Amino acid sequence: MTARSRLRTLLAVVATLAAWPPAGGAEPRPALDAAAGWKIGEPTPLVVRDGSVTFRPPLNDPSAEVLVVVSSLARTPGPFPIRLEARSDDVAASPDRADDGPVRAPALAPFPGSPASAEASKIPVAERTFHMLVRDGDVGSASNYLAVKGVLQAVGRRVQVYVAAEDAAGVDRELLADLVTTFDDHIQPMAARSIGLAEDVDGDGRFTILLSSWLTRLGGGRHAVDGYVRVTDLDATYPTPFGNRCDMMYLSTSLRPGPHLRTVMAHEYTHAVVFTRKSLHGTGTDRSGPEEEGWLDEAAAHLCEDLHGFAKSNLDYRVSAFLSQPERYQLVVEDYYAADLFRSHGNRGGTYLFLRWCADRYGPDLLPTLIGSKLRGTANLEAATGRRFADLYRRWSVALYLSGLDPRGPGATGDFAGFRSVDVRAPLDEWTLAGPRCTRVVPDAAADSWDAVGTSSHYTLVRGGHGKAVEIRVDGPAAAQLQVTAMLMPRDAPRLSLTARSYVGGDGDVFLRATVREDNGRPVRLSTLAWEPLSPPPDPHRSGPLPGRLDESGVAAGFDGSALDAGAVKHSRPIRLSGVNAYSGPLVLKLIGVDAEGRRVAAWAELDHAGDSHRLGRPPLAGNP
Repeated sequence: MTARSRLRTLLAVVATLAAWPPAGGAEPRPALDAAAGWKIGEPTPLVVRDGSVTFRPPLNDPSAEVLVVVSSLARTPGPFPIRLEARSDDVAASPDRADDGPVRAPALAPFPGSPASAEASKIPVAERTFHMLVRDGDVGSASNYLAVKGVLQAVGRRVQVYVAAEDAAGVDRELLADLVTTFDDHIQPMAARSIGLAEDVDGDGRFTILLSSWLTRLGGGRHAVDGYVRVTDLDATYPTPFGNRCDMMYLSTSLRPGPHLRTVMAHEYTHAVVFTRKSLHGTGTDRSGPEEEGWLDEAAAHLCEDLHGFAKSNLDYRVSAFLSQPERYQLVVEDYYAADLFRSHGNRGGTYLFLRWCADRYGPDLLPTLIGSKLRGTANLEAATGRRFADLYRRWSVALYLSGLDPRGPGATGDFAGFRSVDVRAPLDEWTLAGPRCTRVVPDAAADSWDAVGTSSHYTLVRGGHGKAVEIRVDGPAAAQLQVTAMLMPRDAPRLSLTARSYVGGDGDVFLRATVREDNGRPVRLSTLAWEPLSPPPDPHRSGPLPGRLDESGVAAGFDGSALDAGAVKHSRPIRLSGVNAYSGPLVLKLIGVDAEGRRVAAWAELDHAGDSHRLGRPPLAGNP
């Protein structure tokens, strides 16, 4: 997390879903109208005029489905009210295809590596005063800063560790040793090879770490963070107390030695690299470029966590939160603090997935190119990749849905190819991913309505009716800058429906009763049942309900077997939701299975044992294959 302080700063929910791609041996279905210009598995960009688009794909049977991805490209937060409705029709129509603009060759600059610098020879001072922003309010007011005496506790070849005096007695030597060894032997060498080094702002030859318990109670006790970097410390033009004129990061004394600590260190050091390489040069006293926008800065720092490979503990809950409610989280956010989103985990999960897909597509030179560029935000990405941001966004949003449906392949090819380095439909450390959640619409029934923030996507599966086609209309305000993509899905895939309710037992434990049904004539093996908070708490490592899951043996015990025959229904026994109590709040439930060809299928539900889940205002959920 970067503190940008530059003087501005359910009870019953049904879910249904189709998996991808088609498998051989399925029962024959009526043929689609090939003359209509639609092709199964081919994403189709659609022209949107004045916030509206109408199209008629050849959905001539209830087994047929079309995926509709509706995105807002607005840079403002919204929210924007959007509506999708479907009605039966007798005539399919060729799609009015959108053109996302010209494509040029990527302009990537291979990173030559940073030259090795001489090891520091001077012993650091034993004590040093650091000024920390600890109170809410105007970051330009000196009264919101506190002078903290740091006591030198460890020294390495490239790093020095100070501990706030009031915390010094409680910090053990193992933690200090891990900090020094990890920085000297892993973080600094990896950065030198891959993205560059942070500038030595104070000229002492070492990077500084300050450990303080203030990070557990920032903002008057409202916020707890593991670590942060303040760019005003890295810019020597800022006077005391607004900057410390030091290349440094702040870490919480609550951190313990191990992979999560190392991941946080790698993340925060990347922020220091991004700012000093992009915005400073020479001695660090002259500004030469802009500060990177918050969303891309955080995305780069999360990607560097992947480079180091210590752990996914700084990503797993963020990615899962985003996938559970993708239309809620804005991708392009210039300043998380100004937008009051700096503790919104889903926003960060979305930024990681977007840049992760871009890096998978354009290779390892993309990240150092973005960091070394004097451009920022979407202009930075467009210059490096050779494609307009709208084009990148469309392809990412579709690839996000298709990725991992069939572990044997990428889910799509060409421009819509999926992720290579992350599986968005598998466990990610403690959290279970099932792709982006989507809603379901049937013709001549209730419309799908939602509020979207800017640069976000919503996923809807529209099922075929008994006519030859379905007319689908999407409407939203012109200010939302809608982008709509449709794709015919395979008709032989399994579909799951899930109904669930929870209740609190006499001892305070929370239990689940669920019913699952296969809806498209394909047998399924149920492999995972997972639950987690719908919105993770601000500090999920230390508070709030924990995620939980049952593997296939646990699912088999809960449902009297994991095999679900074609068209069959299973009712569960009472299933205790570990890590959840009566006050945990809304949960999201994911039931995941695979068919005989290994294709994944999932269904979702929301549970609120403390209240009525329908008040959440979401339509029936179609799980994501």
